[in-house]
Amino acid sequence: MSELESLALARIVNAEVVRQFFGYWPSFHDAEITKVTFEANRGYHAAATFVINAFGMTKEGQTNRFSKPVKHCTIELQFIDIQEVEFDCFSHQNVIFDLLIEESGSNLKCTFDSSVGLDASIVAKEVRVLSLTPATH
Repeated sequence: MSELESLALARIVNAEVVRQFFGYWPSFHDAEITKVTFEANRGYHAAATFVINAFGMTKEGQTNRFSKPVKHCTIELQFIDIQEVEFDCFSHQNVIFDLLIEESGSNLKCTFDSSVGLDASIVAKEVRVLSLTPATH
């Protein structure tokens, strides 16, 4: 993780919830966006909430070169006071290759680099982790 990305992650409200669960901030590789809600709020502060099924990866106990998914959870990530949004190809499956977060002036820019389905980027004044719910399977 670059220093610039670390500075951007430090601005995410409640990011420590994700770090505590995984022990680090994940790349969200192969995570799936299952729901996106856009909200028009008073005062021109539009918001969007992304529901992401995520997991960590480990090679522990693996005899091949592949990692094994562990620590499955659902994360709600909210973007408040949206300045720009690009949103394309939302479908029945929306798998992330990588989730990139960087500073963009006084805002934060989040790019959902797509493997399958949704291709999106969003620039907002604030990014917040609303919740993290561990999977119970």
